Amino acid sequence: MKFWRNPEFVRYVRAELRPARAVTAALVAEVVCVLVGLACWSAENEHPHMFFQTFYGWLVGIQYVVLGVWCASSCGQAICRERELKTYDFLRTTRLTAGELLVGKILGVPAMAYFVVACSLPVSVVCGILAGFPVRVVAETYVLLIAFALFFSLVALSASMLIEKTTAGMVGLLGLLSNALVLPFAKSPFPGFAAVSIFPALFSLHGLRQFDVARTTPTLVGIELPYFPLTLLLYVALGAWLVLMLVRNLKKDPEQIRLLSRWQAIGLVAFLNILFYALLNPKHLATSPAYDTITPGDLAGLAVVLNAALLFLVGIAILTSREKLTVWWRKWSSGMESYWSEFGLPWPWLVPAAGIAFLFLLGEALGMLHAFPLHNWEAGKAALQLLIFLVFTTRDILFLQWCVLTRMKRPVIKGFLFLWLYYAAAATTTMVVSLGSSAAGRHLVALLTPYGPYQQERPRLTSDLDVYLGMALGVVVIFFILMAITKRLQRAPTVPEAAAA
Repeated sequence: MKFWRNPEFVRYVRAELRPARAVTAALVAEVVCVLVGLACWSAENEHPHMFFQTFYGWLVGIQYVVLGVWCASSCGQAICRERELKTYDFLRTTRLTAGELLVGKILGVPAMAYFVVACSLPVSVVCGILAGFPVRVVAETYVLLIAFALFFSLVALSASMLIEKTTAGMVGLLGLLSNALVLPFAKSPFPGFAAVSIFPALFSLHGLRQFDVARTTPTLVGIELPYFPLTLLLYVALGAWLVLMLVRNLKKDPEQIRLLSRWQAIGLVAFLNILFYALLNPKHLATSPAYDTITPGDLAGLAVVLNAALLFLVGIAILTSREKLTVWWRKWSSGMESYWSEFGLPWPWLVPAAGIAFLFLLGEALGMLHAFPLHNWEAGKAALQLLIFLVFTTRDILFLQWCVLTRMKRPVIKGFLFLWLYYAAAATTTMVVSLGSSAAGRHLVALLTPYGPYQQERPRLTSDLDVYLGMALGVVVIFFILMAITKRLQRAPTVPEAAAA
């Protein structure tokens, strides 16, 4: 925990905070504070109280923008930039653990940003107190600032680890946009998801009720909770998963990176399902939907869509490299390894992930039996939809695994592009066929895509038959992909002949 002795942290601090550079940065920070103060005074010179409020608001806004953008851009280039300069291998071969490297990168790379904010901190704290805000509110504002900077530093560093070029900095900056993208959740049945943004917590702390997000109260497992502690809780929980992924992979080559083990991936699915139901506001559930309410059946449909996306992401995360899959195949063929091995085929691990998702849905339905009968949740329809997504996701993930076994460069990206081309072709063909016969178009959608059950105004028997035929076709395709993978794994290794003595 003594990060100031961390060699990686010391390296960045010495490089970023040289005396002349640090003094210049401090002077610039104070000059900016003076200029902002003069601009606020020119606008509110007749009302000292309003002047301090305006001055404090501008300083806090600038501090959040500067620290957030600086951390996202610098941490987003921390690893990929060193790979381009061929210096990252030196770090990987040192005695530093992955955790020490993580702490050194997160706290050391944006050291200048923290220093600049610290230089302006006394001015903003004094202005906040003179503006009439309690000391507790000012302190919580800066606790939130530190949590915000650390969380998005982790997001940017994860992007830098996965992306080979310095465009990872842009990925980190795009991550900051989530602060605006999640705000509509404040008026939805899941207001707690808006806590991923800093704005609801900041507006609530400072009593800015003119904003809609400040007038809503999120819930956690049905208990109303202010935005400030909920935002910190989400940053800690989601940041812990990012830390786990980084510690597992910081000292690995890019082609050996696996974000999570397979049991950890299933744990992540369970965690996100818990978060989904925990942040639901029960007051927004009703038997007949209105403007701001949904029915239990709609909630089950949303849970299926969420878990369909999670299944695909988990499948990509647990893909096995060609070398490790080949080794596993030889051991499994000789009876030395289980089919459920950590380095085996990914498809068996998708089944428990889908099962966990359905169990959480049933648990939510049973937990709210006092308010809604079980039939309102349409559990059978949700189970069928989840099964369809499981079949099609298994097919797509096995196709990506087959691409990994080929000699193509960046097989996952190219395989994903092939899948996108397939679904684009299926959608285009369906639209063309629907021009002649809408019924034929509906049949084609159910056969080629997992969206058959979402079609409305269809005879139930025909709909179910289409869905079952689509699943059967998906199982057949899975069988042939498994045969293709087996054929590649059975190839004899190319070993050079031993030279004669």
